[in-house]
Amino acid sequence: MSISSHRPNRPALRRRALEAVALAVAFALIPEWGRARLGAALEPHPGWIAVLILAARYGVGGFFAGLIAAGIAVLLGSAMNGAQLATLWAPFDSGPNLVAFGACLTVSWVASWHIRRQAELHERLRTFTERAADSDVTIETLRGVITVLRARVERTSSSLSFLRDVAARLEGKDPVAAAEAAADLALARSGANAAEVQVGMGGFQRLLAVRDARGPKLLESLALRDADLTVPIRNGNDRLGVIALWGIPRAGLDEATKHDLEIIASWCMPALAIAAWRPEESSDARRAR
Repeated sequence: MSISSHRPNRPALRRRALEAVALAVAFALIPEWGRARLGAALEPHPGWIAVLILAARYGVGGFFAGLIAAGIAVLLGSAMNGAQLATLWAPFDSGPNLVAFGACLTVSWVASWHIRRQAELHERLRTFTERAADSDVTIETLRGVITVLRARVERTSSSLSFLRDVAARLEGKDPVAAAEAAADLALARSGANAAEVQVGMGGFQRLLAVRDARGPKLLESLALRDADLTVPIRNGNDRLGVIALWGIPRAGLDEATKHDLEIIASWCMPALAIAAWRPEESSDARRAR
């Protein structure tokens, strides 16, 4: 809390003092000056009106400010009329003036309670406003988190659908579909730009699937010798084919990527064995699609 919050509010004190002076002049000084000239008794004294107004407005602080201002105004009014100082407070000892004093004091207590209650309500309102602002910030943060989670769920759903489709093709009996699924999964795993799946026993290799996402400006043929990574497709000691990848990011050229590609090669091996050992069945499967 800042030091200035403990200091009195000078504009408020100045305003209260000006109001006390104005009310004391109107209800204490002028009536007292007129009473002395006319010789009329004023009970209760009109100065209590100034005290009552300030007490109702400012509570106990206003009561004392009004009492002091009204008392000084009465002294000034009596002094202007040449009254003796010993007789100035004699009229205020009467019953009506004492009743007025008690009424003003009671009103100041009630007003002080209302002022304290109002200050508490203002403090609660400020606290609730700050909490509402913090809640708005939290809500916006949660909305951002929900948006990220929703996008992640959608990506996960898409990934699961992709994996289910790839798994179905890899475990099928169509060698062309299995080769295409192996190329799709290899691209997704490694981040490469192009992939080929070739099969064949001995020195003869046939191209079963190709995926090329290099763009229209890079459509030259893919050379196996220029591949960033090649993974053989084996059935025991027999080499049935190869999965070749081009455009793999530098971070993807590691043992983990090679290991996963070897799993993909072993996964598609049963279906590709048909094309490697019996090319005519592979051609029949291709025409049946």
